Parts: sequence; C-alpha cells; structure tokens
Amino acid sequence: MKKLRVTVDGKSYDVAVEILDDQGKPAALQQTAPLLQQTSVAPPASSAPKPSSAPAAGAGSVTSPLAGRIVSVDCQVGQKVASGAQLVTVEAMKMNTFVYAESDGTVASVSVNPGDTVDEGQVLVTLS
Repeated sequence: MKKLRVTVDGKSYDVAVEILDDQGKPAALQQTAPLLQQTSVAPPASSAPKPSSAPAAGAGSVTSPLAGRIVSVDCQVGQKVASGAQLVTVEAMKMNTFVYAESDGTVASVSVNPGDTVDEGQVLVTLS
C-alpha cells in the first residue's frame, strides 16, 4: 500500500492505494495507511465562497449524501415507508447512489424532481 493525499473541491483526503504487479496481484506491502481520512484544507484564496442552495435539515429530513443529479424519486407524498426503503436515486460521475429511509415514517414532502441538481446535505425528502 502506498499513502497518497488527494484534493477534491478544496477537501484533502489521505488515501491508501494498493500497488499491483503485472498480473494484477498485490505487490509486496510497504505500509498500511487508513483509507479516506479527511483533513481540512483552506480553499484557494481566489475562489469566492459558494452560496449554499441546500435548505437546513430538520428532524425527519433525508439529505443527499453527495452532490449530483436526481435520476428518480421513488416515493410520493403521503406514502408510508419502512426503514431502509429506497426514496431517491442520485447520480454523480456516472454512478447511481440510492438514498434510503433511516426510519419508518410517512413521506411529508418531496423537495426534488428527476433532473434536478442537488448539493451534498440538501434535503431531498421529509418524513413525519
């Protein structure tokens, strides 16, 4: 394993990368490092702070785990959902991320529509 630091959107991550040989097998291990340890990095001085379009999350709010585009909304207002029910699908970097209910409840509101872009932490669905 080789330890590297990767910076994405002003956030720095220490990552461990496994080195493979020509046959795709792990090469001799040199060092073990924790995976995806976030460290804080100040944004570049030239960049202006980006206003957040994400409303504050309250009790019962189900938020987006990442910035992306809404592919589908898999629930409706008034629908009763169980913990673990799929509520929304978010696409980022050509990969779909499914957002699930963290508890049982009734869908009180849906704040997004397919095709909408969302920020990390933005409220997608509110359960009551």
